[in-house]
Amino acid sequence: MSTVRRWEIALTVLLIAIIVAVIFIATHRTNPFCEINGKIAFSSSPLIDYEIYLMTDNNSNIINLTNTSGSNKAPAWSPNGTIIAFSSYRDGNWEVYVMNADGSNQTNLTNSSADDIDAWWSPDGSKITFCSNRDGNYEIYTMNSNGSDATCITNNSANDIFPYWSPSGDKITFSSNRNGDYEVYIMDTNGSNQLRLTNSPGDDVDASLSPNGIRIVFASERTGNSEIYTMNADGTDVTKVTDHPEWDGCPSWSPDGSKIIFSSNRNDSPDIYTMDSDGENLTRITYETYREITPRWAP
Repeated sequence: MSTVRRWEIALTVLLIAIIVAVIFIATHRTNPFCEINGKIAFSSSPLIDYEIYLMTDNNSNIINLTNTSGSNKAPAWSPNGTIIAFSSYRDGNWEVYVMNADGSNQTNLTNSSADDIDAWWSPDGSKITFCSNRDGNYEIYTMNSNGSDATCITNNSANDIFPYWSPSGDKITFSSNRNGDYEVYIMDTNGSNQLRLTNSPGDDVDASLSPNGIRIVFASERTGNSEIYTMNADGTDVTKVTDHPEWDGCPSWSPDGSKIIFSSNRNDSPDIYTMDSDGENLTRITYETYREITPRWAP
């Protein structure tokens, strides 16, 4: 065999190895710098399109669950932890999809020409709430977990976004700009008894009730930049639990309510952090150059 032929074979083998390594890195990202308990799903993007990733115990593996063209954002775990709902732009508009917790069986539930986003499960897993602009502006909808019987439960000329079903199953929190900026509201699951909980000079969004139903965590720009706050379920006792000049957002609760997980760009690009529900014991979970948002702890 000639020397030139040997070099051709060696370069071919090297090229194949590089391609395999790139594919592995794209689908399995390791991060040795932290430890977590349980599983966390989150959205991550190196450039433009987001994918849904799964972070497992002790963060030994970060796995790309969606791995499609078009962005995939805002994962939401079913109550039994076997299914993840999320928003996907793979069809040219935002739709609500579901998939198994390992990324298999990705299914479009909404199938509309409008944008359908921000899905969240009822505590018994039978229904999903989401927001859609299929009637012109964003309203809150509910549907069965298989996508049937989509029903609008808010009806006004403003935008109603970020719905979260309460752990008790009888309420939905959401944000609305019907009075100017976005404020936090709560209502019955059929849309009745809508009550405004916040009244601040900045947007208040991403409000969800704690597992015991006592506190609400949310993100607010009332001081000029986005920080994480908590308050009682009736809107009293508003408490600021982060205090940093950079953006803090996308908060949600740990399954036992003792911790809050959120995203922050206090280190140049959004990474995932956890803290106690009172803001103590801040811990950085991811150390990536990727943008990592909407983290959600598995039940």
